[in-house]
Amino acid sequence: MKKEFEAYYSKAYAWIFAILVVVFLFGIIIFSIFWVPIVSLIFIIISSIISSTFAYVFLIAVRKKGVAIQITNNKLILCKKGLIEIPIDDILKISIYDGDGSFDISIKTQTQKYSMHCFIREQRKKKNELITLLKTKSIRVVTVDLIG
Repeated sequence: MKKEFEAYYSKAYAWIFAILVVVFLFGIIIFSIFWVPIVSLIFIIISSIISSTFAYVFLIAVRKKGVAIQITNNKLILCKKGLIEIPIDDILKISIYDGDGSFDISIKTQTQKYSMHCFIREQRKKKNELITLLKTKSIRVVTVDLIG
């Protein structure tokens, strides 16, 4: 079993969602104290929905552990809910959409398209390693910078 690349999930980015939950809960408290008819009610309802969503995303992100992406035995393996093994030879194109602190990867083969959102440790370093490795294997890699 020859491992050429491994990237592990990062829990550090999950805490951003926890902070956002606290911010929206604080907003709910402030609008409850300084009640303005209709405006406060709308803000409290919307903030409750948003904070619940961020709490859910936080719980999902904090539970993820282990390897996110790896290349082993000439296969690209995505570790989502289950393992998705994609032979390197079947890959036509890989698109990487780079955000600040995370990136989305989209893999296109003859028969299917796979995608995954990645919060990984040492994101910039690992992303650059992955791109370099894929290019050495003659895979077309397209990168898109989502930050300005």
